[in-house]
Amino acid sequence: MPREKILYDPKGDSGLAKRVLVSDRPDGFKPASGKIGQQVLTLLSSGPKYPAEMARSLGAHHQTIYYHIARLEAAGLIARVRSEQIRGGEAKLYALASDGYAVEFPVKGEPLPTLRSSGRSRALGRFFSEFFDNGEFDGWVVVGSPLQHGAAGTQARDGHYAVQLGFALGQFVNLPEKFPVKLDTDLRAEKLLTSNLVVVGGPRNNTVAEELNPHLPFKFSQGGFWGAIVDDEGNSHASELDCLVEKIQNPWDRSKTCVVIAGLTGAGTKAAIIGVCNHADALFAKYGSGRFAALLRGVDKDGDGKVDSAEVVRRL
Repeated sequence: MPREKILYDPKGDSGLAKRVLVSDRPDGFKPASGKIGQQVLTLLSSGPKYPAEMARSLGAHHQTIYYHIARLEAAGLIARVRSEQIRGGEAKLYALASDGYAVEFPVKGEPLPTLRSSGRSRALGRFFSEFFDNGEFDGWVVVGSPLQHGAAGTQARDGHYAVQLGFALGQFVNLPEKFPVKLDTDLRAEKLLTSNLVVVGGPRNNTVAEELNPHLPFKFSQGGFWGAIVDDEGNSHASELDCLVEKIQNPWDRSKTCVVIAGLTGAGTKAAIIGVCNHADALFAKYGSGRFAALLRGVDKDGDGKVDSAEVVRRL
């Protein structure tokens, strides 16, 4: 089977790299050599798609598309990201397995500088793709103000957890020229709600999270001062380490995206951040595009009294 390697253009000035499937023989890439195979790969380069979408776009019979998809998947060039039941049948969503493919000859090669992105999570990059624009961060990370604010006059103490998120997202973008973090109070005052937003902290501490709450698939319950998370089946989750990671369209501008990473408590928010940054491959393994909702619970694996991991309880 082909192996994935990093393809880096030393003459480029963007600092971007691509993950490419590499083999020492061209035989494994035969499914990509035909006209339909190439067209399928070109379509998927713009994002995940269903076979029916590809058939319509290419004006081809569904069985023809299914045949080429099966060959491309068997060759490891494309991958199934999720399946759904639609009108009594199973619809499968496919995406590129890598950014390209190449045949590698047995030459020695040449030394290159260490790439900062060589160990990054592909799943994490896909989940936050709307926030990356040609190597620049497009949006704001929103944390609660440490001053008394909101109807309850609370003081947020979980904003520092966004540092871990900054390290994770920094693998995909250049160092921003403008400071990308805003307090919830400043974001509103500066009329920036119609932006791509990553909201850290729940409605106890973050007024932007409070306003987004009615739009979330999994919601914080207002009873008991936001004392529980209610899932899509109406079940309440009230552990202090319960938390959620959700992605929706921005209700103030539908062309933008909001990601909420928050817990019932500060420890819960820390657990959500750990889930996103440290366990992205597992958390977003089946994510293709669009809305996402996951309920997580923080775990203290080493028994030192502090949350250090997160497990998925329920996911849409």
